[in-house]
Formats: sequence, structure tokens, C-alpha cells
Amino acid sequence: MADAFVSVILEQFASIIAREAEQEIRLVVGVDEEVGKLEGNLRTVKAVLNDAEKRQATDEAVKLWLKGLEDICYEMDDVLDEWNTAMIKLKIEKDEEENTENAHVVKKKVCSFIPSPSCCFHQVDKLFLRHDIAHKIKELSGKLDGIVRERERYGFELTSHEVVKRPETTSLVDVSKICGRDKVRNNLLSILLGKKGSEEERNSDVISLVGMGGIGKTTLAQLAYNDHNVETHFEKRMWVCVSEPFDQHRVAKAIIKTIEKDYNDNSTELQVLMEKICELIKKKKLLLVLDDVWTEDSTLWEPFRLALKNSAQGSRILVTTRKIRVAEIMGSTSASMINLEVLSEEDCWLVFSKIAFSGKAPEKCDELEVLGRQIAKKCKGLPLAAKTIGSLMRFKRSRELWQNVLDSNLWELEDVEKVVEKDLFAPDELVEMWMAQGYIDSKENMEIIAREYFENLAIRSFFQDFEKDKDDDTFENCIQLRYLNLLHYNAEGLPKTIYNLCNLQILKISARTYGCFKFLHGIVKLVNLRHLILELNECKLEYPSGFGRLTSLRRLSHFYVSGTKDGCKLGELKDLNQLQGSLDIRGLGNVVDVCEAENAQLKKKIHLHTLKLEFTGVNDRRIENDVSVLNALESPPNLKYLSIVRYRGTTMSPNWTMSLTKLKTLRLDCFKNLEHLPPLGKLPVLESLIVTRLNSLRKVGVEFLGIESENKKEDNMQIFPNLKYLEFGDLEKWEEWIGIGGMREEEENSTITIMPHLQHLTILDCRKLKSLPDFLRTIPLKELEINHSSILHERCQRGTGEEWPKISHIPNIKIGWQYVQRDGQEVKSEFYLWEFEEEEFDIEEDNKEGPFQ
Repeated sequence: MADAFVSVILEQFASIIAREAEQEIRLVVGVDEEVGKLEGNLRTVKAVLNDAEKRQATDEAVKLWLKGLEDICYEMDDVLDEWNTAMIKLKIEKDEEENTENAHVVKKKVCSFIPSPSCCFHQVDKLFLRHDIAHKIKELSGKLDGIVRERERYGFELTSHEVVKRPETTSLVDVSKICGRDKVRNNLLSILLGKKGSEEERNSDVISLVGMGGIGKTTLAQLAYNDHNVETHFEKRMWVCVSEPFDQHRVAKAIIKTIEKDYNDNSTELQVLMEKICELIKKKKLLLVLDDVWTEDSTLWEPFRLALKNSAQGSRILVTTRKIRVAEIMGSTSASMINLEVLSEEDCWLVFSKIAFSGKAPEKCDELEVLGRQIAKKCKGLPLAAKTIGSLMRFKRSRELWQNVLDSNLWELEDVEKVVEKDLFAPDELVEMWMAQGYIDSKENMEIIAREYFENLAIRSFFQDFEKDKDDDTFENCIQLRYLNLLHYNAEGLPKTIYNLCNLQILKISARTYGCFKFLHGIVKLVNLRHLILELNECKLEYPSGFGRLTSLRRLSHFYVSGTKDGCKLGELKDLNQLQGSLDIRGLGNVVDVCEAENAQLKKKIHLHTLKLEFTGVNDRRIENDVSVLNALESPPNLKYLSIVRYRGTTMSPNWTMSLTKLKTLRLDCFKNLEHLPPLGKLPVLESLIVTRLNSLRKVGVEFLGIESENKKEDNMQIFPNLKYLEFGDLEKWEEWIGIGGMREEEENSTITIMPHLQHLTILDCRKLKSLPDFLRTIPLKELEINHSSILHERCQRGTGEEWPKISHIPNIKIGWQYVQRDGQEVKSEFYLWEFEEEEFDIEEDNKEGPFQ
């Protein structure tokens, strides 16, 4: 750990010194030498850390020396953070000065001639900061000097940092010493030999054993490899320990040498090696075991996959890995992937006792069995742990020594309870905390790399819990804070000192009360912010001008377009191109200048998959303005989910909707003036469409399907080719849904296909709708639900209603809260129809109980 920490400190020195050269903060005279001295001492210490960390286990003095080094490193990290923060604040001040109006510029010029109190204090603050940091650096340099001098008396060896290779495995195994896993072993053998299981299992080329380290993957593979039936079933068997890193040439040569023992070609060309493999395995039924595979780079595996296709049918590749992702990349399906669980308590005891009691007299074994079972239980079903602890206990003969092991704090170092209950950790929050602690080297892809770290730690079952100090109501000088989560905060009571946290990366705030929430006026100073998550109970909030400077943002729960002169405009989104996941843009009704919508550059937000556009606003605006804004926005290229709310335009441009080539779900909600739906039928992958509260919609016709007119239709036209769910709701003026008009049915079937995959159609609160389109006859609907639509209720009555022939083929039809038919059969229950006046209907509706109140 100390080695990693020292490396991080050295990297920070290099980074900050480079930045310091570009900015105005300079250390006082003589401190540059101290910085150089600090770096040199750190490099000296780094060279002996490997030896020191080995010796600390047996030498208490060395352990104390390392502890002293760690304390200094933490202090140094704090000082470097102060230094870095000072430079960040200085840059913020410079940016603000450059963006001020002319009056502020004049004031600045006057300040240079007539020192005002504020100007003087500003300069004094800078000077104090320089001296303060300089003093701390000198103090730390002295402390580190002492550490370096002390290391000489321990005689540490200078070591280079070599890559530690994982131990290599072989196919050899002593079957007599293996216990447990009988059921899993038999299942694996059946799959390898193609004797039983599903067709997918019998035909699987790649079988994977997946599980945490020490769970027994390699042992199980060895048992299968050496099974007599396996030996006779396959013409060739090959065992290759792949390990990390994945060396294509080494793996290729290992495969060749297991078949051709005297192979000694020193070729370094991968092509030559692959050709040799193809030649040796051609039309042979083979078993290849690839043990301990780690790489997730499919390009490294691809040449082997293609070469191994030359083997005979029935050949198998058996992979052992800790990662499910690796198994999937190498071609395992869920049916051919065996996830190894921990051993049962009894099997774990058998593994432990077979080793621990080896060579002990029977009476001694009886004496120690009770303690042994307690020790084995603490291994938590991990075969490797049982073997390791069993080997440790083999040479401990007295009951006292066994009791000492049982009572020792050894078990606390690897708390297996945390492994079993690792779902107590919220992965995203843990990732964010690692980022905040500075554990992730990369600046560009911190979230991705941190998530990989989490998954790797989960695989190894290694978690370390840590507690975050609770803060009061001010932000204790907390310049090093990276992660801040304010729960149930009073909307009016956020401290302004939050804007001093210029190193903050993750900020989460949930409001406790409703009302005005204008705490974000200084958020533009948090230039390192990557995640801004707000849960505000509908509090009204506006971002300040300059919000677009937060270019590190990856996650932003909401973006508010201000209706005030000095507030945040839509164009501030321009450079926030790192945004990922979902984004909710509110206040689009406040956009006055359409250029702002163009400047938002949504098409460059390639990492967004979900977008909600809300045309809310406090300003009165022309109806045409919403149309222009929507057209100018240009959707993100990888958008899958889109919701548009409170749009006031009378039309929606076909050009805009046609750009949604990857859209799967679309929701149109609360459109006051829209008279015709856009040509949504042309969206190629749309699966779910919800249209609600369109107050001016009276007719749904061919324009909705994507047909320009009834007389202009394309041959072999696919309309809504992937739509599965369609819902119309609360359309108070909707009267007609006419489909394709007067087209002959036989012509329709030959030239056009409409909604071939639609499964569920829902119509709610459409009380003036008179009929359903003819094309419903040809759609393989599974469910139709009509509720609070009084005219359709009567016309869809089973057997007698005018609309019944269009829907009679649908197996499940629900009207009101009653089923007309279920699974194609008439339901033996009274069918209730509403036949009262509209006023009566409203009263009755309120008293009904059902799923759509």
C-alpha cells in the first residue's frame, strides 16, 4: 500500500509543478529547493519499500518506520491538495474577471493605482497562502529527511518493481485427495461428453467454470481432464495455463507443444503459429483446457477461435475464469457456464480435515475435531482457504495452538461475512467514493475504470469498508472533499461555503421541503464536478450563467433553462459533451432565441441514451417558438428513450422525428395545441409509444403511420416495424382513428405491413373516440384494454358491437374493469357498460375501484 501511495504523491508533484509554472502562484524563495529535495527523498524511499513491506511482518521497528512514512504521505497529500486548490481558485478568479462587464474592468484598473481595502486583502490572502504552503513544505521536508536517515540503519535492499507472475498450473492432480463437488463434476463431464442436458448444452463448443479465487475451478478442470471417459472420448487433450497477461505467442506455442512434443520452431509470427495449429488439429476431436483466463480483449482470443474451428465436431474448449464477462467473450452461453458456489459446511470440513489431520494419531484427531470443525467453518466454504489453513494446522499438535488460531485476528483480515453479503454496498456510491478519494488514475474514464475495479474486487471477494466523517453545516476548510451527499436538506438553509469545495467531484442533494431553491448561484466554481444529482421535491431552481464551464460533468439529473436575464441559458449545454445516461431539460418554454437551441449541440452528447424535454416556463411565448426550438435541438445520436412534455406547438417537424433511428421508447405528454401526430410509423426500432393529454387532437390518420396521403403509398412499406406497446390516454377531443382509409384489404396486405409485432394496445379516457382502424384485424395483438371511453365500450361489445369484428381475434380484451374475453374465451361474468350522461359518468368514475382510477 505504501508503495502505491508514494507513487501517487510523486505523480501529484509532477502534475502540480507543471501547472504552477503556468500560473501566478509562486513559492517563496528557497522552497523550490525543498520541493526538489522532497521528490528525491520520496524516490529513495520508494526504492526500498518492497523490502520494508516484506520485513514488517516480523520486525516491529520496520512496521513503525512504515507507519511514520504513511503519516507523512497523508500530510503531504493534504498540502498538495491545498496547493492545487489555490491554483484552481486563481484560475476561477481570472475567468470571472475576464467575463465581467466594462464597469468591473474599470474598477480593476483603478484598484491597481489606488489600493482599495478589498484589493489589498486579496493580495494579502495570496501572500499568506504562499508563505503558509511554503512553511508546510519545509516542515514536511524535515520530517521526511528523518525517515530517510532512519532507513539506513535497517539495511533495506534496493529493489526494482517487477511484474509478479501468477503461479502456473498443470493438468496433474491427486484424485484421492479431492473431496466434494461430486454433483458439479458429474454435470461437467456430461456436458463435455455430450451425454445429457439441453440441446444447447450438448452442442456447446466452449464450457466455462466461473467463480471467485480459491473456489476450486482449476481442481474441477483437472478432475475432468484426467477422467478415464474423457481420455477415451477425445483424440487429443491439451492443457494451457493462460494467466495474465494473455500472451498470444506463448499460448499458441503451448497448444502446439502439447500435440507435437518435439516442436521447437522459434517463429515469432502469429500467422505461422495459427497455421500450425490448424494443421495439427484438423478433423481431430479435441479437448482444450484454458486455465486461469483474465483478458476481456476479444481481439486476443479471435485468432484462436477461428483456428480451433478446424477441429472435428464434438470438440470442446474448457475455460476457467473469475469473470463472467471473460466466459461470454470466449463464447460460453448461459447453458454452458457453470458458476461455482462455495462448498457445503460438511465438504469444507472434509477438505480441511484430510490435510490438517494427515499423520496424526486417531485419538489426537478425535481430541481436535471440535476445534477443527469451528476453524473449517470460518473458511466459509472456500476450498483454497480450507487447504491453506489445513496445511497450517497439520504441524500444530497441541490443543492450545489450535485454540490460538481459532481465536486469532487472522479471520478479521479477510472478513468472509462481507464477501457473502456484499450487496450491502451500493456499487455506484462505492465507485463515486473511490473517485473522490483519488484512487483512480485516469481523468477521462474514471467511472468506467472504477467500475472495473469494483467488479474485480467483487470477483476476488475483497472489500474494505470505510466511514465518512459527518459534517455539520459548514464546509472545516474541507478543500480536499471530493464526495458530498446532503440528505433531506432544508431548501433555504444550504451553506454558501459549499462553493469553496473546488475539488468536489460528486454532489448529491435531496430537499426536505417544497419551495424556492436557489443555492446554486456559485456552483460554477466547482470546476471538477463530475456528478450533480438533485432530488428537489419540485423545488423551483435556476442555474447561474456560466454553468457551461463545468465541462467535467458526466451525470446531471436536471438542467434548468432560466427565464431571467442573468440565469443559465440553453446554450450552456454546448461543451457538456461528457454527459452520460439520462438528462432532464426543463424550462424550454423560456427559450427566446432559437440560436440557443442550436448552441446546445445535443447531437454531440453521444453518451446520452435517455432525454426528457419539458417545455415549461414562466414567460409568455409564441406557439411557433416551441416548434422552432424543438427543430433546432437535434437529438443525441444514441438516444433510446425520449419524453416530450408540455409542448405548445401546433405541429412537429417530420425531419426531427426521423433522426431518432435508435429510439425504443417515446412519450408525448400534455400537448395543448398539436392537431396532428408526426409520422412516427417510420421510426425503425420504436418498441413503446405513449400519447397522453393532447388537448387539440381530433383525428389520427395516415400522417401518423408515415404515409403522406391516402393516394401515395410505397410498395412493401413497413409501418411501426418493431412496436410492441401502444397507449393513447386522456385525449378529450379525439374522435377518429381511420388508419389507411379506403384502401382495399387485398391491396393492403400485398403492399403494406402495419405494426406486425404489436402485443398490447391501451385506450384510456378517450370518450369521443367512435371507432378503431381496420388494420387492427391483421395485427397479432395479445391484449386490448379500453377504459373510460364510453362510445367504444358499447361498440366493442362481444358479438353485437359494430367494432367487434376488428378485435374478435385478440385473446385478452378488457373493457372498463371487466374482461370481455380472456385467452380467447368469453368470460362468464356480467359485462358492465356506462350509458349515462357525461356529468354522471364523472361522478360514477370517482366511486369506482380499479387499476386506472
